[in-house]
Amino acid sequence: MDQVFQRLADAGVEAYEASFTALDSYRSLEPGPVRFVLAIGGLQDLARALDGVRFPGLPFADAALDLDSDGSLDSERRAPSTCYFRCADSAAAAERAAFAQLDLLRDPRRDVFLDPKGVYLCLRSTVARRAGDGSASRDDDETFETAVLLARQPYELDAEDELPNPPRDFPLEAQRALLSLVLTSPAPWRGLEFLRRSGFVEAYWPELARLSGTDQSKEFHPEGDAWAHTLETFRHRKLPSLGLSLALLLHDAGKPRAEKSEGRQFDRHAEIGRSIAQRFMSRLGFPGKLIDDVSYLVRYHMMPAALSRLPANRLEGIIDDPRFPVLLELYKCDELSTFRGPDGYYEACAAYKAWLRNARNPWRSADGKKLARTYLPRGER
Repeated sequence: MDQVFQRLADAGVEAYEASFTALDSYRSLEPGPVRFVLAIGGLQDLARALDGVRFPGLPFADAALDLDSDGSLDSERRAPSTCYFRCADSAAAAERAAFAQLDLLRDPRRDVFLDPKGVYLCLRSTVARRAGDGSASRDDDETFETAVLLARQPYELDAEDELPNPPRDFPLEAQRALLSLVLTSPAPWRGLEFLRRSGFVEAYWPELARLSGTDQSKEFHPEGDAWAHTLETFRHRKLPSLGLSLALLLHDAGKPRAEKSEGRQFDRHAEIGRSIAQRFMSRLGFPGKLIDDVSYLVRYHMMPAALSRLPANRLEGIIDDPRFPVLLELYKCDELSTFRGPDGYYEACAAYKAWLRNARNPWRSADGKKLARTYLPRGER
């Protein structure tokens, strides 16, 4: 991002961090995978200053610049993927956000904040304050801003505020940006639950909407239905990486379509969920490497529970995968969300540690059994 602002400055374009990016900086929160910039000038100024700038026609952006990141599990945990620009003649003339807190600006080159619309006093409020100029925000802007604000910041909605209607036409790129920001936030369950209650999830993400009302055994899932369980997993996540977060969101997506078989309430739901996750992420335009990573996590999210009991030949190609430590983290969040405690996770970690130790031992098989030693005749040694 520093290079982006440097190129704009070299071209004589005044630019500021805006919207959630500025508010993240104000609260010392690590920025999300999507960044927002206010440029003082026109689209032609951005095109002249930045190679690769495009014009996506989104409700919240006049222009966009894709940054170098494939979003995979081995990338920086929240590496920026896209920077979205608004253009205005001046900072004071910039279009207002639905919520006043999002009108804050920051000059990253001088490391100072600007308050052209007089919103400083509301930044420390506990309530998300509506923009005070009387302008009516569009449903698409309001839905986007409300969901991300609830997920990323400690604000509450005014009790008298009505939920916005789902946008009539919300582009796939806007959906991807919305989901990426919500999932990599400190409290994604707040933003996701708002999107469900407002009708957005049912309108645009039916794969997720089906989780609501998919009942689970109260013995194993006292936290509630599959949607309540999914939201609960995020409370136990240590690192808000996009890959892990997408896997948490989608790990039980196959349950609504799974059938009961041989005592299993959701037979083959992991395999079904992998297909659903692949189609869902492909539709929203996530990078292929990220789709592969998340598909692996969804497909094998049940395996750590049986790790200590499975024979070595069942684990080949799975446990030796470099993504397996992330799979263990997914399993931990899954287990803790059911109030079972961490014992199963610790057992899986111990089994994985034993496998790593045996894998480095030339005299042991992967399951720890001694291998027969071959002795060569003295003259052939």
